[in-house]
Amino acid sequence: MPILQFYEEDCMKHYQKVKKRLMFFIAPLLASSILSSPSQAATFASSRGEVEFINFSLVPVDNDASSNTNVITIAQEGLVLALADGDANFIVNPPTATNLSLSQALGLGRSYLGLAESEARVVGDFVVEAGTPFSFNFNAQLNLQTTIENPSFEIAGATGDIDFVLVNTDNNSILESFRLMGNIITPGDSDFITITKSPNVSLSNVTNQSNFGGNQESATATIFGSVQRSFTEQTKLSLVEVKRNQARVQVPEPSVSIALMLSLSGMSLVLKAKRKDTLVL
Repeated sequence: MPILQFYEEDCMKHYQKVKKRLMFFIAPLLASSILSSPSQAATFASSRGEVEFINFSLVPVDNDASSNTNVITIAQEGLVLALADGDANFIVNPPTATNLSLSQALGLGRSYLGLAESEARVVGDFVVEAGTPFSFNFNAQLNLQTTIENPSFEIAGATGDIDFVLVNTDNNSILESFRLMGNIITPGDSDFITITKSPNVSLSNVTNQSNFGGNQESATATIFGSVQRSFTEQTKLSLVEVKRNQARVQVPEPSVSIALMLSLSGMSLVLKAKRKDTLVL
């Protein structure tokens, strides 16, 4: 590849990254300025999730990291902006996995729909010898926010789901599981944020702050924890973590179902695990 062409492509990639980051920075400021003006009726929704895995007792034999985004904007009378971003990384030495998923939507006017969906996932495969402990630490954070001006016809929704499972790939059984999940719909009374986990997932620190009710709602949870297992024979394990975030703003309420538009088709992971401990934050 010619040096000039390589330089141009590299600059374009850098420009796109900077542009995307600037848009995510500007969107909340724009929402704040619009919503502070009584003459402008607007809606705003934001959903952000982040996870970090550290202190693995073993180095993975294989790993994978990926992200996916989806945006829908329809404005008949007004302005709507939807932004989605995802980033995932798995570093082998020292073994560390991180990912981030962010969805934001902003609407202004009398008839519009803005939907942002993002997903990020990491996968690590391990081989544990008999009698060798397997362990790691993790921290997870989920942040949801919604704002509307007129509850009679405006809707803002933010949902987030952070899931990880530890799978015995020799028999495809789920050994451990963790889920941090939250939902806010404004207006509405179905808001929640919860933690569900299996017994061997230990939580060392849980902090949360929620503000449910009214035209401005929010929920934030930060979790620090660890997982430790030992096996009597050689075992192949797979750690799979997936986070999904969705933000939606809409005026007015839909006359027909948009369930297909709002579904995370191709971006969902069905986790069938026996979950025994649930904590409502």
